[in-house]
Amino acid sequence: MADHQENLAILSENIENALIEAIRRASIKPRPKIIKILKDALQSEESEIAKAQLNLMIENFNYGRDNKIPVCQDTGILNFFVELGSNFPLISNYRKIIEKAVKIATELIPLRGNSVDPISNENPETNLGINVPPIYLKILDNKDTLKITVFPKGGGAENVSQLFQLKPLNGLQIFQEKIINLLKKAGGMPCPPIILGIGIGGDAVLSMKLAKEALLRPINVRHPRKDIAQLERELLEKINRLQIGPMGLGGKLTCIDVHIEVAMRHPASFPVGLIVQCYSHRWASFTMNNRGEIINES
Repeated sequence: MADHQENLAILSENIENALIEAIRRASIKPRPKIIKILKDALQSEESEIAKAQLNLMIENFNYGRDNKIPVCQDTGILNFFVELGSNFPLISNYRKIIEKAVKIATELIPLRGNSVDPISNENPETNLGINVPPIYLKILDNKDTLKITVFPKGGGAENVSQLFQLKPLNGLQIFQEKIINLLKKAGGMPCPPIILGIGIGGDAVLSMKLAKEALLRPINVRHPRKDIAQLERELLEKINRLQIGPMGLGGKLTCIDVHIEVAMRHPASFPVGLIVQCYSHRWASFTMNNRGEIINES
């Protein structure tokens, strides 16, 4: 029994250390795919202002990576997506482990304190507090691994996110127009070029959760359903026609990608959740086996 408890304590410590490292990677290391997309856009861009903005974005990414500091001053609200195998040895205490890792990472990296009490406006400067950080748990049957994805979510892009409650009669026909009109008004607020996560169906809560999860799908990977993939392509093309451009100053690249996830809905409801992500698109993940060894990280 003592050996079992000791093994669980070691496993818990391994998870904590892996989390701190994942938070660090998510904060200071830009995604290679995003850098490539920005560089490709720079080659085809005609607007000098847009070129200047793209160059600044790439320079900022490189500076953060080389100097091991966050690539954006808004280090975001840290979201955690936990995929827990039903046969993984440690099945509890995840909030405690994650909160400890967040507190250490906030001081170590360091991260800006982004958790503010909505009533008192008090900020503990730890990125912790009532119901934060958000943790999304998924149990995987007959698996003995643990995967955790760290997803910092900045405030500027989050402020554009929205839930649409559309009429079932024409919801599918008008949801693209609703999103396009919203982005027109937003302009440079979400720090474009943006990535859009969209959840169609479910209820109000599920549609927004699906929208956030959609952002974790790799860039330029379409939904496996052909009709949904077509909606993604159509909306991406329409948004880039807006010419909002990098940081809202005009140019060809307004949206990097659109990802849609769906759920069955009530016949009387047609919810559409929209989560907007800025160009930095920070995230990192690791997968651990049942011995506490990291078998994959990205």
